[in-house]
Amino acid sequence: MFSTVNEVQEYCVINKIKMIDFKMIDINGRWRHLTIPAERLNEDTMKYGIGFDGSNYGYATVEKSDMIFIPDFTSAHIDPFVDIPTLSMIGNVFVLHPDGNKPFNQYPRNVALRAEEYLRESKIADSMIIGPEFEFHVLDHISYECKPNKVAFEMDTSQAEWNSGNNENRNLGYTVPLKSGYHITAPHDITYGLRSRMCLLLEDWGVEVKYHHHEVGGPGQVEIEVELGELTEMADKTMIIKYVVKNSAIAENKTATFMPKPFFA
Repeated sequence: MFSTVNEVQEYCVINKIKMIDFKMIDINGRWRHLTIPAERLNEDTMKYGIGFDGSNYGYATVEKSDMIFIPDFTSAHIDPFVDIPTLSMIGNVFVLHPDGNKPFNQYPRNVALRAEEYLRESKIADSMIIGPEFEFHVLDHISYECKPNKVAFEMDTSQAEWNSGNNENRNLGYTVPLKSGYHITAPHDITYGLRSRMCLLLEDWGVEVKYHHHEVGGPGQVEIEVELGELTEMADKTMIIKYVVKNSAIAENKTATFMPKPFFA
């Protein structure tokens, strides 16, 4: 989206951006973030980065945990899920070194970038093209306990077949039988509108959507498939997709999980 600090600063002024949010990946593959006021972004941000404690991300011991984050301006996008106008960016992690900051070779994005470099250096191929399918479940309820004397969890979605005889709440009868949800239409497909809104947000963020539909599993299982992309590009888009899907669901009082098989079948 941008190539220089001045471009970002001008955009923030014109669009009244108040905060800039930096998103980083931890050892478990989840985004974490830190935020600065928009006026704090300057040339030093790109030279010296934003310092953080890498031990809390699982990357280093406490005594060797000083790391810095340097944003990738081309990834900038307005975050649609926050009240304060905020520009969101991803980027890369570096370790401090007397000869200059060095890319942290265990950071997932750096691993992907190096893998693409090796692909070209070794002349195996010019690029690696990936087309993932993002399957997830949209739930109306989830609870869990993990105590010394008890381990339990419970999940539910109103369209599940086990709710066909539910007389405690309003029941309109449109439940989805197990293994019968593939491409099922409304009124059984209760998350159709939600998925369309997710896809529009993704398109606005630069993620090209191929299609979306209800999946075969039945209770809440759906899919969004995106167009092909190169390795690092698709890794970035995967994080964006998970962020958009989960926050879109929460905004509509639902929960989305990418757990492969949350229900027994």
